[in-house]
Amino acid sequence: MSESPTTRQPWTSRVVEVFLRGNLSAMLVVIALIAGVVALLVTPREEEPQIVVPLADVLISVPGASAEEVERQVATRLEKLLYQIDGVEYVYSMSRANEAVVTVRFYVGEDREDSLVKLYNKISMNLDAVPPQVAGWVVKPIEIDDVPIVAITLWSERYDDFALRRMAEELELRLQDVPGTGRTEVIGGRARQVRVL
Repeated sequence: MSESPTTRQPWTSRVVEVFLRGNLSAMLVVIALIAGVVALLVTPREEEPQIVVPLADVLISVPGASAEEVERQVATRLEKLLYQIDGVEYVYSMSRANEAVVTVRFYVGEDREDSLVKLYNKISMNLDAVPPQVAGWVVKPIEIDDVPIVAITLWSERYDDFALRRMAEELELRLQDVPGTGRTEVIGGRARQVRVL
């Protein structure tokens, strides 16, 4: 005897029928919930993990040079030099008129002190390659907590850059009064200058 076409079903239909008619789907949901609770209780976690990412800024002073000259003669050369240090993951720079900032980031887990020593040594060993227009530089280590959390930008069609900087400095003083506030800094705008003729 052969089966009639109406009684013969594909295996996917039979699986769906088992889930629809039986209590198997409810039991699988309960098992998944229990497994999720067990995973939450067993998985180790830390509220504030201490991840070591050694970072440093090299602040370079180049008086009288335009941003293009600073980039071409100082920042690009220093980037290539610092990429040669073992353990360096990224090197990037920002050039402005009269100055440049070259940031060196080492791989996660590299020893912070060893990384800074390598950086100082690499710069010291290449003092003979420093362009003559460089007036000086500072190597400034960056902590992971030094990353800005809030950045406020002031913009106006009514006030010029000098007035906006004055407002930003006033705002900075008020922000420093807020409990728990870290380091604050005003960037940009025209700083106050005194010309003696």
